[in-house]
Amino acid sequence: MGRKELWCSEACRYTWRRSFGALFACPGCLRLVPVPEDGLATRKFCSRGCARAEYNRAHFQGESNPRWRGGRALSYGPGWKKVREIVRARDGVCRRCGRTPEENGRALDVHHNDPFRFTGDNSLELLEALCRSCHARADDHGRRGSAAFLRKAGRPPRPAKREIRRLKAKLRQAERTARRRALQKRAEQLHREGTSLREIARELGVSHQTVANWLGGRYRLSEAAMPYHAA
Repeated sequence: MGRKELWCSEACRYTWRRSFGALFACPGCLRLVPVPEDGLATRKFCSRGCARAEYNRAHFQGESNPRWRGGRALSYGPGWKKVREIVRARDGVCRRCGRTPEENGRALDVHHNDPFRFTGDNSLELLEALCRSCHARADDHGRRGSAAFLRKAGRPPRPAKREIRRLKAKLRQAERTARRRALQKRAEQLHREGTSLREIARELGVSHQTVANWLGGRYRLSEAAMPYHAA
């Protein structure tokens, strides 16, 4: 069975709540909301949405907003719109296939022959007007184009994310191995001093069976770590 409704509408429910509560004026949406008497002193907003909106207005406006300088899109610096129109007027059509803006379905894209993210240069000789298709096929988009530009400039390419994750995993493994090797050396030193297995295990924070395995020559780590070879 469904829940039994006590009111014919939300208006009647709010009227009933006003009979034993108080009206709270929300500073966010400027609405009067009925709330219990005991919660009126601590109430700040009528809902979580109003609280979040007020927080965003206070902390994410103007230069505090992460999208102030172009948001997620790449910003090409001051004066870019003017430079872009100059290049479009100079070329008139796509420099690679000759397609017009009408055939392109929109204004031609302006392409940096040298990636702006590396050079920061908006010189006219480095720019050309391209249609959508030619711009998508330009060879300096993405990681492949970045690596090609860096090789041409004599700079080493940036490592791939997969290579960075692999290197971090190798470093964590090396730290664990070095810590375990130090514990094994300390266990041998205490054993030579006549310390019992349980006392060694208690000091090192491992089980006494682990200490026995180390002293018996099992699960011992070599002194030289395995070399790391980048893929």
